[in-house]
Amino acid sequence: MIKVPFDTPWHGDSDRAQVVNRLELERTLDNAYKTMDWFKFLTDKAVRVEVLGSDTAKKSVITQWVGFELDGKNETFYRLKYDK
Repeated sequence: MIKVPFDTPWHGDSDRAQVVNRLELERTLDNAYKTMDWFKFLTDKAVRVEVLGSDTAKKSVITQWVGFELDGKNETFYRLKYDK
């Protein structure tokens, strides 16, 4: 599984804030898909995608870890071409 961190603004721990945090992540992922070849490859070739967890240590930014599971051939290609 390829684990990728994404930083988005943190809106707190309330229920409403959790929804806003999720929307921020969706916007960030959508922007990454449109602008980054490596991310487009990950999303297009993924067998499974999941949010693995988050870290709010900075209190102004939330780092959310997204995992991409690829089949063996595509994971090898990704690591050779994009993972530096």
